[in-house]
Amino acid sequence: MIKEIKQDGEARMQKTLEALENTFSKVRTGRAHPGMLSGVMVSYYGAPTP
Repeated sequence: MIKEIKQDGEARMQKTLEALENTFSKVRTGRAHPGMLSGVMVSYYGAPTP
């Protein structure tokens, strides 16, 4: 039972770290990077377009 709890905690922490890395990848570093705009949606003829 302890091993299952530990494995579950490790899996959750790994997902959290991946989400944090994704968020940090969008932080501006002074250089243009196409990944910074991946989450931006623009209304184009009434349809949301990335």
